[in-house]
Amino acid sequence: MPASDTQWKQDGSSLIPATPNSRVLSVFTWYTRRLFRKSFHAVRFESESLEVLRNLNDDEFPLLVLMNHSSWWDPLVGVLLANEALPSRSSLAPMDRDQLERFKFMRKLGIFGIDPDDPASETALHRYVCRAFEGMQHPTLWITPQGRFTDVREPMRLRPGAASLASRLDECRVVSIAIEYSFWQDQKPEVFLRAAQCRTEIASTTAWHRAMTAAMQSNASQLAELVISRDPSPFTCIAGGEVARINPLYDLWLRLRGKSGSIRARRSSDSSHQSHRARQQAS
Repeated sequence: MPASDTQWKQDGSSLIPATPNSRVLSVFTWYTRRLFRKSFHAVRFESESLEVLRNLNDDEFPLLVLMNHSSWWDPLVGVLLANEALPSRSSLAPMDRDQLERFKFMRKLGIFGIDPDDPASETALHRYVCRAFEGMQHPTLWITPQGRFTDVREPMRLRPGAASLASRLDECRVVSIAIEYSFWQDQKPEVFLRAAQCRTEIASTTAWHRAMTAAMQSNASQLAELVISRDPSPFTCIAGGEVARINPLYDLWLRLRGKSGSIRARRSSDSSHQSHRARQQAS
């Protein structure tokens, strides 16, 4: 189990340790799923990479989950995925200690607080995570290595903390989760997710940092292509995903008339695009 407040105060650390509580986590996970269904039309995970993540559920080695950070929703995405794809794993996640002081109940979710502007925070994070992982079954750390809100179109620039930690953990697994929020056919936005494993032959901080940056950049780019295509077939819905509608009252009126209020994307075939391009070139 993570170290107590007293231990960390005695060590002179400014870190606020987590105090995990399975009942609180269970209730919060239920609330999170309800919140996503209320706020988003669907949460879609690229199907093949979802299996990559699920296959890590029973892996005995430590796991680092790297997520890009573009939205307030990102930590809740982590809660959703931990329950959906990695239910057998125990989770920890860092948070700005000033924010954690405001929302202390989040310590019961496995969240601990660090000061990102404190030069000593990286060392404190290493000591805390390594010590906590020793007492956890299938330990997992969820982290946003960019360290700040960043638009998905910006190049990946990572802080060194995650890479430094990976270099200190024996045989750890590292996976990147790309997150993008976009509108398709429904009035509500949708969440799009894709996973990619990150590997390096040399377990140094520099090598891990390079591998993590490349994996997160490539993963985000491949997810962006899927989102742009507006094709739901490569995805599995892990929340929501009902047929898009217009308005509850108008949809009811249409159903009474034997019609459908669903909105579907119109896509042209590849051959249509090619013939259109050929006509443009000919003209």
